[in-house]
Amino acid sequence: MPATEQMSLFRQGKLSPCEVLEAQLRRMEAHNTTLLAVTEAHVDEARAMARESGERYRRGEGIRPLEGLTMAVKDEVGIKGWRITAGALANRQASPAIEDCSFGSCLRASGAVLHVQTNVPEYYCNVVTWNRLWGITRNPWNQAFSPGGSSGGSAAALAAGFSTLATGSDMGGSIRIPASQCGLFGFKPPYGRVATSLMQMESEGPLARNFADMALMQDACSGPSPRMPSTLKPRLAYPMEYPEVRGLVVAVDFMDAWGIPLDVSVRKGLEDACARLEAAGARVEEVDLGLRATDFEIYAQKLFSTYMADYCFEACRKAPDQATPYLLGMVSRYGNVPRSAVLAADQWVENRSRHIQEQVFQRGMSAILMPTLVTPYLPADLGRVPERSSITINGEEHAVSDWEYSMTWLWNMMGWYPVVNVPAGQAANGMPVGIQVVGNTYEDLEAFRVANALAETGPAFFRGELFPDVS
Repeated sequence: MPATEQMSLFRQGKLSPCEVLEAQLRRMEAHNTTLLAVTEAHVDEARAMARESGERYRRGEGIRPLEGLTMAVKDEVGIKGWRITAGALANRQASPAIEDCSFGSCLRASGAVLHVQTNVPEYYCNVVTWNRLWGITRNPWNQAFSPGGSSGGSAAALAAGFSTLATGSDMGGSIRIPASQCGLFGFKPPYGRVATSLMQMESEGPLARNFADMALMQDACSGPSPRMPSTLKPRLAYPMEYPEVRGLVVAVDFMDAWGIPLDVSVRKGLEDACARLEAAGARVEEVDLGLRATDFEIYAQKLFSTYMADYCFEACRKAPDQATPYLLGMVSRYGNVPRSAVLAADQWVENRSRHIQEQVFQRGMSAILMPTLVTPYLPADLGRVPERSSITINGEEHAVSDWEYSMTWLWNMMGWYPVVNVPAGQAANGMPVGIQVVGNTYEDLEAFRVANALAETGPAFFRGELFPDVS
């Protein structure tokens, strides 16, 4: 049931936050052993939150923006009394947080019921979700495949019905990839819109089963924080309704020059999205954004010139026997990023952004459509052993390196652009397919306008009979 519908029923007294929480806990108990989406449940604390929310609805006063809605929390968000493991064996005895982080404080203040923590790849450095501490997280739509990463546990929990909403964070696609893999809406806000960190490549954002729920959560989480000087003022409000797209011009890049072909399911999803926008009165023009898979090396060097380097390197130095081969390989490869590489990355950002402005936004276009992933067929245990190092594209196995099958990290390099993952179709084996809607810098509402138009005519995930079978 959508968050917006739940809140309406809460207000009418026809449903209570406690009833929703208990139903979702029962579903989690029945299916989490298979999916491994949730790492820890905080049941007593959540029940107390749900009771408080129920009382607020009963009184009809003091109702907060996300009052009584359950929220699956990525094992990365600091919540007082909860431990952050980052999916690492070395952190299995981590001390509980002594206070909420800025984002966690916002969630609590919004009235959300924080009930579970969700799985992540080790130190968030993968586009699939498995680790040696908690295990392999599987996709509710097809358990052979991954829900993506690094917010894979959040996406899987949401798709499986363990929660009403979920948090994600995005440093290279970690909201949009899981959203694409699980048939969800996910938003990477532009840097500073939500209290996150001082790193321009990183954003916290919402995962939701429909567009309205995503807008509701983003509106609740947006705004300045006294603890995070990088947050933007004034707060941007995200409405629930948007103007039609008639008369807009939208760019599309099928990424033919990326260097890796798109799976037919992805191309069809993008083509269908273009056709639906045109049917709604928009004009769609094809462009070449000049983006290539080989640019990943630039992104990785930029990423490992930030605090992420110290974070990962220190973990591998202290307990190399407890780290995954994947993390050890990343640390070995990017252990000493030279200053010249950082400067080259900054130059890449300047050149690419200038090209995108000239090709798209200075020509009056409102948004860009492009794939999120080249294929939805990411094995659940991709990279866990050498034999699991390939993905399927158009029925053929392709050996992959790095994140060349993901088209998301580009927008973390250029972190000022708002990007929405929108469900666009479903592959033959049940796997969802998503596409990205990219707005101009800090033009979040224009990206939401286009995403909303696609949501109104797109695949009906989590409606009717289109639900994952997790039995």
